[in-house]
Amino acid sequence: MAFAKPARLKKVKRLLPALVAVAVYAALPALGLRGYWLDVLTRANIFLLITLSLDLYSGTTLYLNLGIPFTVGTAAYALAILNGFYGVPVEYGILPAVLVSVALSFAIFLPSLRVRGAYFSILSLLLPIIAAGLVTSQPISLYLGGEGGISFSPLLFSYARTLPLRERVPFLQSSHFYISVAAAALALAIAYKVAYSDFGFMMRSIGQDELLAEASGIDTLRVKLLGFIVSSSLAAFAGALYAAMRPPVTSEVFIPANTLVPPLTAMILGGMGTILGPVAANYLTLIVYEALWDVLGRWRSVLYMALLILLVLLKPQGVIYHSYLKMKRSILFRISGARGG
Repeated sequence: MAFAKPARLKKVKRLLPALVAVAVYAALPALGLRGYWLDVLTRANIFLLITLSLDLYSGTTLYLNLGIPFTVGTAAYALAILNGFYGVPVEYGILPAVLVSVALSFAIFLPSLRVRGAYFSILSLLLPIIAAGLVTSQPISLYLGGEGGISFSPLLFSYARTLPLRERVPFLQSSHFYISVAAAALALAIAYKVAYSDFGFMMRSIGQDELLAEASGIDTLRVKLLGFIVSSSLAAFAGALYAAMRPPVTSEVFIPANTLVPPLTAMILGGMGTILGPVAANYLTLIVYEALWDVLGRWRSVLYMALLILLVLLKPQGVIYHSYLKMKRSILFRISGARGG
């Protein structure tokens, strides 16, 4: 008991910078941030869940799950169907939509989890492409709205209607931002805890050498299954939240360019399997991409992708996390040098 308090204080001190950063970030609406950029940050918060989903599973086991858009899209459509066809309020439909998406993803991906290497990635990539085709083809498109998708009122709109007209949009923007911040913070805590636990070590051992991990007594299939469920839960939650805040739900959620490329880029630039690196890259890439619109207009996509390709070629092991480690070592060296002097 004598050692419990110092250990707890040490843990609190280690978490204090992160808690302060989250508190300051959450206070942005109160400090006057409104409109377009608040929506950008809300979207970045939601995309963080997808980035963490990818990094937690693909970044550790090196089983590159390119089927993330399928999980995101099925959660979004499940929420839209629950609301549009069964009258379930959006606020109460998020959790059931997540459960439906995880169960469906697990059932469909289960056979492919036995496949190793690039075969798993190819199989997983086919699923969102097939799903996008299904929801826009008859007779299914007659029920799911085809290209136009399924429309419904956004999250908390029923309460917003009771407010004066000029207060409705600011209320929805700020409330959606706060909800997305809470979801992002919770997802980060879960991903970090899992990645740096004994279970996370087993996932990393699969990425290093799966045959050796099996020989050492690790049930690799069980680890992959559990890791996939946790990862899919984060992606499904992101899909349900995105749909709840940004209706209508269309086949665009299944398109890899929309819901796979940004988080995949953040994972690679941030440093696969590092958690903190992809988190920083997620916000940096989305904010830079949106900021380039005022400067370059439609040319922003060309320059942005060219810049990303250059960074990946120069630092394939990740830019942000390794830069952070280098800066941290430099600061610690200077502190130790000052104390020694």
